[in-house]
Amino acid sequence: MKNTWKGLLLLLTLVLVGCNPSSETTATSQPPGGDSESSGEVSLPTFENVALTFGNPITGADGTAMRRLVREFNEAYQGQIQVTESFLPEVDFYESLVATIPIKQSFDIALIHSYRVPSFANKDLLFPLDSLLSSTGVNINRADYIGDVYDAMIWNNKQFGVPLDVHSIMLYYNKDLLSAHNVEVPTNRAELIAAAKKMPQTNSGGWGLPLSTTWPSEYIFTTALYQNGGKEIDKDTLMPAFNSAAGVAALRSVADLIHVEKISPLNVSVDADLLMFQQGKAMFHINGNWMLNSLVDSGINFGVTSLADMFVETPTANSKKVASRSHTFVLPQGRNITLRQQAALVFIKYVTENAYLWAESGGHIPASNIARETEEYLALPYHQTYGDVDIYKLNEPSPYYYEAFAPVFSRVTTAMSDATYNAEALLAAAADEGEQAVIIAQLG
Repeated sequence: MKNTWKGLLLLLTLVLVGCNPSSETTATSQPPGGDSESSGEVSLPTFENVALTFGNPITGADGTAMRRLVREFNEAYQGQIQVTESFLPEVDFYESLVATIPIKQSFDIALIHSYRVPSFANKDLLFPLDSLLSSTGVNINRADYIGDVYDAMIWNNKQFGVPLDVHSIMLYYNKDLLSAHNVEVPTNRAELIAAAKKMPQTNSGGWGLPLSTTWPSEYIFTTALYQNGGKEIDKDTLMPAFNSAAGVAALRSVADLIHVEKISPLNVSVDADLLMFQQGKAMFHINGNWMLNSLVDSGINFGVTSLADMFVETPTANSKKVASRSHTFVLPQGRNITLRQQAALVFIKYVTENAYLWAESGGHIPASNIARETEEYLALPYHQTYGDVDIYKLNEPSPYYYEAFAPVFSRVTTAMSDATYNAEALLAAAADEGEQAVIIAQLG
C-alpha cells in the first residue's frame, strides 16, 4: 500500500509540474551567444519568457553539476527562456515518464539513458527531432558530436535524441604499486595479467585485479563481447545474439581472470573491489568513469586508462571497443508547441556544448566535440588518458534491448563465481530466456 500511495503522489506532483503555465510570445532580441543563421535561410528563433520544464534522474555529484548548468543557462537567457528542473530517483523517474507522457502532462525536456530511446520511441512517447532540427535556426548538427553516439539515437530512421555524454568503464591503476613492482601501464591483456601477477594475491598482501561478480560485470562482459566480435542482439530479428562463439570467448575471458589467472579472489561483493583499490590492496580496478571523483577523494595515487584490447589474446579490428551508454536529451510527446520545442533545443545545445562542467563533476565524456575542445575540458588531468572517443561503443538500438540482453547478467555472475561453469550452457539458457522475454514484450 505504501508503494501505491507513493506512486499516486509522485504522479500528482509530475502532473502539476507538467501543467506549469508558460508564456510563448516572440521577442525582438536574439538569445545570448546565438548565431543569426543556421543552414540555408532559417533564422534562429527568438523568445520572450518561454517557461520550460526539465526532468531527469540525476542526483549526487552529477546532480550538483546539472543544477549548475540549469542555473547558468537561466542567467544567460534571463527574460527569454526559463527552465525549471525536477529530478527523481531513476526507477521513479522512468515510471513517471511512462505514466505522464500519454496524458500529455510530462516535461518539455527529459534526460534518459540511451538504451531506452528505442523503447520509448517505439511506444510513441518521444517527439521525433528530424523536422524540428532542419526547420529551426538552433544549430544542432551531427558533425558537432561523436558520430556513432549521435547515430545511436536513431530508431526507424528517425532521430529521437541528442546525446549529452558517454559513460563507460575504465581501467584504474595504482601508480605506487606499478612503480614498486617495476611494471608499466598495460596496453593489452597479456601486459595486464603479467603486471597483476606481481601482486601476492592474498587478502593481506593485495590482489592484482579484484573483480566483483555482480557490478559492473554487465559492462565488463559486454566489453569482452564486443572485443571478441560479438553483439548483444540481432538488429534484424531483435533477438539475443550473444549465444555464439564470440559470446563463449567473452565469458571465458572474464571468468578466467579469476579461475585461471587467479588475480582476483572468489566471490567479491559489490564495491568490495573498489574498497580494496582505495586501500592500496589492489594494483588494478575496473569501474565506471563515474567513480573518478570518488577515487580522487580517497587520496589514492592512481591513473586511468582504457580497457581496449584487454579481453582478447590477439588485437583485432574489434578489440578496442568498450561498452558504453549515454545520457540523452529527448522531447516527450504531448508538449508539441513549436516555439517551446525550439526553446528546448536552445537549452539542449547550451548544456551539451558546456558539458565540460558535467565532465568535471562525474568523470563523464562530453558527446559534444565543442565541449571536448574547450580549454576547461582539455585541462582535466584524467580525461585525457581515457583513450580515443571512437572506442566507446553503444548497444545496437532495439526497443527490446533489456528484455533480450538482461538474462545474461546473472549467468556472468555464475561463471565468475564457479570455476566449474559451463559457458555454452549458461549462454544458451540466457538466450532462451531473452527470446521469451522479447516475444512477451512484442505481444504486449
